[in-house]
Amino acid sequence: MRTPALRRQRGGTGAEPIKPDPDASIHGQEVTTVVTSYDGAPTLSPVDRPSRQGRSNAPAPSERSIESGPLFREIRTRPIVNRMSLESPTSNHDDSFFHTSFQDIGKKLKACNDTLGELQQLGVSHDVQLPELVLVGDQSAGKSSLMSGLANLDLPRSEGTCTRCPLHIRVSRNSDWSCRVWLRKEYSFQPPTDRPIAESDVTDEDPFFPWRKQPVSAVHEFKTMQDKSQIEEVLRWAQIAILNDDKHHALFIPGSGGIAVNAPIEDAAAGTVAKFSPNVVALEIKGPDLPDLSFYDMPGIFQNPADAKDDYLVSVVRNLSKAYIQHPSAIIICSMPMNSDAENSSTFGLTRRLGATSRTIGVLTKADLLPEAGNHDQWLAIMKGCTHHTGLGYFITSRPQGKDLDELKKWEEVVFESHSVGNWPSEFHEFSERCGVEKLKSFLSERLGEEFAKSLPNIKHKVKHHLDKITKQLANLPELPHNVELEIQTGLMTFADSARLELDRFNKHFSALPCNFRDCLLEIKPRFTLKDKSDFPVLEISDDESDAASFTATTPTAKRHAAPATTTPSKRPRLDSALHGTSFNGRIKPEEQQIGLPVRGTMPPRATPAKKPFLAEPFAEFTHIGRGFRTLRQVRDEIDAKTKAGMPDHIPAEVYRDLVAEAVRPWNKPMDAFIKQTMRELQSVLECALNKALEGLKKRFIYPEAKRHLRNFLEEHRKETEHHLVLRYSEEKECLLTFNDAAFKKFREDEHVELVRFRHFQRLKAVGPDPGTYIPGDKLPEDKRAQDAKKRDQEMLRLGKDPFERELEVIAYVRGYYRLAALRFTDAVSQRIMCSMIPAIRRQLPYCLQGKLGIRGPDAASVYERLMEEDETTAGRRETLKSEKDKFVRALASIELLENGAAAAGPSKSMSSMASGSQTETSAQMVEPLELDSRTEEDEV
Repeated sequence: MRTPALRRQRGGTGAEPIKPDPDASIHGQEVTTVVTSYDGAPTLSPVDRPSRQGRSNAPAPSERSIESGPLFREIRTRPIVNRMSLESPTSNHDDSFFHTSFQDIGKKLKACNDTLGELQQLGVSHDVQLPELVLVGDQSAGKSSLMSGLANLDLPRSEGTCTRCPLHIRVSRNSDWSCRVWLRKEYSFQPPTDRPIAESDVTDEDPFFPWRKQPVSAVHEFKTMQDKSQIEEVLRWAQIAILNDDKHHALFIPGSGGIAVNAPIEDAAAGTVAKFSPNVVALEIKGPDLPDLSFYDMPGIFQNPADAKDDYLVSVVRNLSKAYIQHPSAIIICSMPMNSDAENSSTFGLTRRLGATSRTIGVLTKADLLPEAGNHDQWLAIMKGCTHHTGLGYFITSRPQGKDLDELKKWEEVVFESHSVGNWPSEFHEFSERCGVEKLKSFLSERLGEEFAKSLPNIKHKVKHHLDKITKQLANLPELPHNVELEIQTGLMTFADSARLELDRFNKHFSALPCNFRDCLLEIKPRFTLKDKSDFPVLEISDDESDAASFTATTPTAKRHAAPATTTPSKRPRLDSALHGTSFNGRIKPEEQQIGLPVRGTMPPRATPAKKPFLAEPFAEFTHIGRGFRTLRQVRDEIDAKTKAGMPDHIPAEVYRDLVAEAVRPWNKPMDAFIKQTMRELQSVLECALNKALEGLKKRFIYPEAKRHLRNFLEEHRKETEHHLVLRYSEEKECLLTFNDAAFKKFREDEHVELVRFRHFQRLKAVGPDPGTYIPGDKLPEDKRAQDAKKRDQEMLRLGKDPFERELEVIAYVRGYYRLAALRFTDAVSQRIMCSMIPAIRRQLPYCLQGKLGIRGPDAASVYERLMEEDETTAGRRETLKSEKDKFVRALASIELLENGAAAAGPSKSMSSMASGSQTETSAQMVEPLELDSRTEEDEV
């Protein structure tokens, strides 16, 4: 995985990368933040903090119970070895640390580090960048022993212990020893279920796959101890709990957890679901003679896992270190063993490529394993700042195995100071001030305290900014009102009044949808094809060899003669003249052409008829219903099939009844669309009224409940109305009945006139010449209609009597009755909706809603409280914000307590004076100042 990072450009900050590295492609000016924060949790649960406005049990800066006397430190002035000045950008000679008493120095450093640790434990660093110490290194680089020395604690060094997840250790002085352990979870373990994890799964977007970032982090207190002998067992179980993300952490608490009590720790450690985790095990250790430090210990970087299926872990562990190194306010402690070549350190190259050199301090570990007869030039060059340059220089430590803390402390004293034990080369004696864990702890404590003091104004500003923002967000999520019943009744009464007004307005202006429904039924009337193949004369071509052509109109059953043999096969026969025109070189029998198409060559192309207008929504989908209902021939066949033998010139009633029933059958679909659209519009109107009436209660449970009951209420009325209309539809479909004789006769006559006109037009088209475009009768002016009738009578002399007059009479009857029934059904449906359903909704809605909500029952008081509860999302959001607010309130109080303590200690010494660096050299090692980066119908009628 490759993660670009900002690389600071400073003069003389080390050489080019020495060895190839998986991150060698990281370039200087690219900035990408992989993980914003790993050192805090915004949902820290309130723990036992009985005093100091929520501060930890660490004593206040003003307390002297833990110091029996002043803190003395020997300061020896030495010449500056390198040309680069020790003065930091914020140095102030007059307000230097070292111009105050030694006791004030110790107290101020302790106060700063206590406050810093407090803020880190609160999880403020998730939103506000805090100075922090991050211990990184390769595996087997002596990092575990260094961590134990810094924490002044015999931390477990068992195989794999405390190295498979980040460890946040906060150490401070106190009269009594105690250790509290937390689990800080920001990620959940989500491995693929259908395949093993591959190296390619670990990407820039998923740097810790299969661990996925959670929207809200959580802090769980694991166990508190007063006995040092318990710490190894507790830490091992804490890590096992972190690596078993699928199980509750309480199962792994020693002495009480079910798994911890019943399973051997070795078996539990071998059976974890994950092998590494980005979640954090946090320790708060207090006790006498402890330094004031807070640092992170990262899993050691490695290259070759024992099992090939764990190759992806190489990138995961590297990404963990990268994420913490990239924190711009982090001071990096990079360990390198002296029994190995410096160029072999992958971690040091990583800090350089990520632009963290200026804020890195190197620690050369395992000095006791330095080969006696070896070449020490590379280590001397490092200590002198000539190679492998770091902004904060180097320290040397020696922590042999098999010694306790006191023995290790004495060991480093006699090796590095009195030189009475071991064979510590004399070339390194000039660096005595930079040798030993105790000197490293003092340096780190001072450096961390200084950086925190320097950043304090900016940190306080950001804490207050986040606190103000959270307070505003909480203001939009008010708590439960005092008079719950009044709030609910007021909202419901407002809705009832508004609903009545809106329904009256809706019913008054409810006309467009019924009219569109009416137009739909009239548009989908049964359409008949009034052209028959018998209308076309049969053309016969003479078989004589003469050039003259003769033809006669014959019956449709006449046979066509064969084409002359001289006709060119490759050429298509063509009709060159009209029916009474000149000769042509081919034969076309019109009865063999597709019904509905003119005889090719008998007339010029006609203009494409205008498309029928589409129906309005929601009826547009029914536009093509009724097309191709019957042809004239089919109507004749149906009459003949249903006529009783021996009863000529009689049309059975069942012919009319069956045709009408078939024409009416499609009405159920538009009717259903009409009802649904009506309910959609009603729901929209009423929900809008509900939104306004319950505007202040939208986050309460009453709003979704009222909305749900409103929709159910409307659905009940829809079903009831639909039931009645389906019965009405069945009556229209099953029974041909009307006593409105006048309307029926008028509609039938109008249909018959239009059918006769269109039929006559089709016959003219068949025999020619082309009569042009058909114009419906209702589109003609009165004088044009008289002319049209006179012209039609003259043309009938040539065409003769229409053989389908009887069929036209039947079609006119069906179409006339259909029109009458469609208008009647439109009124019936609209009347049911407007005169029955909507008034019933208006009348019943307020009472029904109160009944459904349950506020009319005997337990109304409890119902009111339940209705004023919030939805889970809002309630969870408020609780999260309250927890965040509490966190920042305590953080601000901790900062102000620190400031007040500093002011009380001496009015002339402000916190800004603590940011000043000393001009006194404490060693010959060059120290560089730390830099911190502050989503076809034409034949139908």
